[in-house]
Formats: sequence, C-alpha cells, structure tokens
Amino acid sequence: MRVRLLLAFAVAAAVASPLPGALAAAKRRDANAPPAGARGDLVVTFAGAGGGTYRYHEPAQGAPAACRSPDTTYTETDSYHWSYRFLLAPSGGTSDAPFATAGGGQLSGTEQLAQCGAAAALTSTCTQALAPPGPSSEADLAYPTVSVGAAGRLVTVGALGELATTSAQPSCSGIEVFAPNPLPAFDELQASVSFDRAQLESAGVVRRRFTMGGSGLYAGVALSGSCAGAGCQLRDCAQAAAPAPAAPPASCSFSEDYSGTVEVELVR
Repeated sequence: MRVRLLLAFAVAAAVASPLPGALAAAKRRDANAPPAGARGDLVVTFAGAGGGTYRYHEPAQGAPAACRSPDTTYTETDSYHWSYRFLLAPSGGTSDAPFATAGGGQLSGTEQLAQCGAAAALTSTCTQALAPPGPSSEADLAYPTVSVGAAGRLVTVGALGELATTSAQPSCSGIEVFAPNPLPAFDELQASVSFDRAQLESAGVVRRRFTMGGSGLYAGVALSGSCAGAGCQLRDCAQAAAPAPAAPPASCSFSEDYSGTVEVELVR
C-alpha cells in the first residue's frame, strides 16, 4: 500500500518563465547556504504537522476456556511535524538541498492479547522516534525537494519531504508487537500551491496553506480506510474477496492527515 509520490515538478519546470530579476538559469545552492540570500533570491519554506491512527480487533476463535486463538486488540498512533527551508535563484527552478531542516515525531503501538482460559492478558507497548532525514537519505524519492516555476502571472510551488525513523527497530516492552500505519504519510509528505506573482512582487512574501487527508492523497490512494466482518485483512484494512472459511469477524481502520504552509519570500 505504500507509495512513493511524484509531484508535478516536471510540469512546473516545463512551463516555467523567469521570475522578476531572473538569472539566465536556476542556480542550485549548497545545503550550508545562509538564510539571507542575494537580492532577488527566493527563500521557500515547506512546513507542517500531522498524525494518524491504526486500529484492529480480532475476536477469539473457539470456546473461551480453550480457544484456538485469543482476542487481540491493537492501536497505533503517530504524530509529527517538520520544516524545510530552501534558497533558490530569482528564476526559481528546483532544489533538493535545504539549508535548514527541523522536525520530529513519534510512533506508538499498544497491543492487548487476551489469553485463552483464565490466564491474564498479555500487553505490548512500542515506540519509535521520527526525525528529518540525514545526508545518507538523499537518494530517497521523497527527500526534501522544492520546485518553483511560473506560467504567465501564475507561480506554482511544489514541495516534497519526509521524516525517517531514528532507529531500525522500535523500543518495546511486553510481548513486543509493533505494526505501523498501513500508509505512513510522514515518509511521503507533499504539497502544491499557486499564487499570482504580483502578490510576491508587492508584499515580498506569500504564504499558502495546504491540507492532505481522507481520500486526497496522490493518484487516488486514500489516507484512510476500514473494513469489518469475515475477510477483513488486518495488515491493510482491505476486504478479502473470498474470506477463509470460519474467518472471525475482525475489524480494522486507519487514517492519516497533515496540513501546513508553503511560504515564498523574496529577498530584498
């Protein structure tokens, strides 16, 4: 269910015309470039916050005293925030070299396994931290990138970003069960906004909000889903076309959403 996202960067670049005071071609800046650029440069900030949940329940199979599998309930929550800043030439273009990165978050998963018979239930609690990607992740398709292009008076900004887990494995206690959200949006953040270039020329800074959630991800991939009854698949909350005989009436749901701003500032 995991997808890698491709924004319309190529489209924006294809229609791009120079912004005011444009150079002949866009200049890619070093990741250590200071926030204050030369006159006419563009400082672009892609920032936001989000979170989600993933829950499933599988009832016990068989008599309570001698069940074939115990009642299982699992809940995962995640929350995160990020901010990536880029410096581009007056002509815009594309940069995958943010001069400032910030952000973080945490994934938390809890499972309760009610044992068959009179035995006490078993529990599991796991956590895993999130942080901005490091230089070793530059090959990732969702590594922080921004693209600024213009067609006539319309300026379009596309942004990509990600947060990565800080450890290969979560930190757990108890029976150590951890199942992340079927669609972890934090590793494929995206936004696209447009505005009239006259606003940037006049005010010197333009800020646009964006929201991503529900069924609004890329290429029709939903950020939420659910299933219930026989044939409900717990790994992705999809309904099986032909459920197995005597399958328990399980239930499963997930949701994820994030929102934030894309800001473009004209250095004067």
